[in-house]
Amino acid sequence: MQSFIQGVVDGYIIFLFFEGLLLFSLIRNGKKSRKKMLAVLIMTLASAVIWTVYYLISVGQLSNKMAFIVPAGLLALGIIFHRVVFPYKGHCTDCGKRLSITEFLFNDDHLCHVCYEKLHPEAIKLSWEETIRRENEEKKKSWITWMPDREYVIAFAFDKNSNVLLIDRVKMAKVPGKLSGIIGEIRIGEKLINAASRAILEQSGLECAEPQYMARLNFDMPDKNIRFHVFVAREFSGMLKENAEKNPIWLPLKKLKYQQMSMDYPLWLPRVLRGDFLEYFGKCNTEGRIYDDILDLEAKNF
Repeated sequence: MQSFIQGVVDGYIIFLFFEGLLLFSLIRNGKKSRKKMLAVLIMTLASAVIWTVYYLISVGQLSNKMAFIVPAGLLALGIIFHRVVFPYKGHCTDCGKRLSITEFLFNDDHLCHVCYEKLHPEAIKLSWEETIRRENEEKKKSWITWMPDREYVIAFAFDKNSNVLLIDRVKMAKVPGKLSGIIGEIRIGEKLINAASRAILEQSGLECAEPQYMARLNFDMPDKNIRFHVFVAREFSGMLKENAEKNPIWLPLKKLKYQQMSMDYPLWLPRVLRGDFLEYFGKCNTEGRIYDDILDLEAKNF
């Protein structure tokens, strides 16, 4: 008997560690686990009482009889208040499915994960993508009445080796905006795809009959509103032509010099070149810097 008592005393620290770990997890789980958190706390206190009694017995301060009396008394109290001390069920009270160990330990309502989410939709944790999507939907409400004052096409040639054709504005200082896509004006009555093909030919010398419409960029600026229609040419022919002011250059997609581009380029350009359709909204200050933006990756038709 004495060896059993000593074993309980010696092993209590390990037991207390795991019980404390469970209690900490229940506290982090919040309202969902309040009843079971209370139950574990009560069991922790009861085990502390038993350890204290066993320790006093091991050092000769209490009679060996107390090793039976105290646990028996605590067990009797546990039976009387069993709903508080042991609020556990093995099966979901809604669908009857056997609960997993996590659902068994942490869910006060004795519900499986599926049933809990049905009854508590507010508790579902949104993914990062869903959170951003909802924020964007809310932001887009301020753009409902927005209309562009001027529209342009902006085109990129993208070859089979993942090289991108950009315009190096030679006479500009080496600051953001020096590198860009091929930007062209849209003539009266001209189709967007024709404007993109013409801009590519005029500024680079490459011929492309059917560039693909991939994105729409909207910029709300203090003095005017601008929209760019983004096209990507994957099939083209011809040779690059030299230009003293707008020099077309090929750059590998993985080595694009974003520090020399407008600050919005890293957000949408790689996606567009991969084949993603999107729409971008950006609000600019008087210096032309974007202070608020939306990247809509669900855009399909423009």
